[in-house]
Amino acid sequence: MNKLNKFLVLNKNILLFFTILIFGSINQTKAQDRIPFDQGVSYILAQIKVSGKVTYNEQTITTFAGLEKGQRITVPGEEISNAVKKLGKLGLFSDIDFYTNKITGDSIYLDLIINELPKLSEVKFNGIKKSKIEGLIKDNGLTKGKIVNENLITTSKNYIENKYKKDGFYNTKVNINVLADSTNANQVKMLVNIDKGNKVKVKSITIEGNQKISDAKVLKAMKNTKKQNPFHVFKASKYIKEKYKEDLDNIVKKYKEKGYRDARVVSDTVIYDKNSNKIAIQLKIEEGNKYYFGNIKFLGNTIYSDRGLSSVLGIKKGDVYNGVLLEKRIQDKSKPDAEDLTNLYQNNGYLFSSINAVETKTANDSIDFEIRILEGPLAYFNKITVVGNDKTNDAVIYREIRTKPGQKYSKDDVVRSVRELGALGFFDPEALEPKFKNVDAAAGTVDIEYNVVEKGSSQSNYKGVMAVADL
Repeated sequence: MNKLNKFLVLNKNILLFFTILIFGSINQTKAQDRIPFDQGVSYILAQIKVSGKVTYNEQTITTFAGLEKGQRITVPGEEISNAVKKLGKLGLFSDIDFYTNKITGDSIYLDLIINELPKLSEVKFNGIKKSKIEGLIKDNGLTKGKIVNENLITTSKNYIENKYKKDGFYNTKVNINVLADSTNANQVKMLVNIDKGNKVKVKSITIEGNQKISDAKVLKAMKNTKKQNPFHVFKASKYIKEKYKEDLDNIVKKYKEKGYRDARVVSDTVIYDKNSNKIAIQLKIEEGNKYYFGNIKFLGNTIYSDRGLSSVLGIKKGDVYNGVLLEKRIQDKSKPDAEDLTNLYQNNGYLFSSINAVETKTANDSIDFEIRILEGPLAYFNKITVVGNDKTNDAVIYREIRTKPGQKYSKDDVVRSVRELGALGFFDPEALEPKFKNVDAAAGTVDIEYNVVEKGSSQSNYKGVMAVADL
């Protein structure tokens, strides 16, 4: 039996074990005087003697187990069972075995045989470039001294396989061997063999059911999944399952942009040919009818007029229905500084506002909408802090920050602050991140914490800016 799972078996059989061991051999009572199986005997724990492959001292192990000399325990009972669970949850041990040493009066002496899991002394990779090894070690925490257990092996294997599958190596296989290190007691070496195989190519994509949008435009909407073509220079043919699912959504979005609100991919079939290592994709599309925008009514707005909101929305009655455009005009999550309705409110203090477009009526080929607005109270910046600057003086940072305590909240000020901090050249712009803390709608206040990483200049501060895109 695998030693790593042995304590689980003990956990299930501990009650039976103590019943047989204690009442069968130690107490040596008459059959008619024995305590029923579902009852236990109370003892004072006199001693726990720890043995096995352990570097921790006896008192530490006992403390880990939640047991204490002099406490009263029931055998069979929860105390020993819970001790096994606690030791097991630590993820440090491969064997956890309790035995009764002796019983004197109402005192019980226990032996605990326990073995620590081995630690990692070295890890080697086969099948990949040296330049990729450091990243895999970091991502999986395969550092020297790491406890090696089944969970580490399994999670590392799955992570590496999924990583390469996401890059198009659909048949990646990873095998991890653990060998005892003869030069170090209770340490092991890990050998990771990676067989990426070849990238899976897309041999063909066939489309059925499309009449309003051509095959070429449907295929163009599939930004990540391209069929094999020697003229594809910037987008090589490869099959990545997650990206393929995104492309199915992209097809539906393309139809929504053209007025086909009810369009959907009713079926998609992926056929894999093992011999050629290629797949064939078959899609069936249901287009539905083409729609147009009907009446658009604003509800709940007191700060801005219907006319002003309609101007920002940029959609009028009679326009071809475009579900993607409507979402972006409400809130464009891809652009934190977009000219949309959400930013109109949030750039003018209304942090707690929310805006939703709701279909209210569909007649023939026309769809009516209500733009429901909850404006909420005005918000103000409260505490503004910066963390992560070990070398750069606070004053240098704060003079670039546009968000000031007591000032009316503005999302645009947060976005511009991130950009200007990134432009200083002292920080890694991709790591810049504003964190919203203590957001109090009742008080109308919000604290902003700017997290910086001093790694020098970079070409992009996209990540930091995008951190406020969904507010």
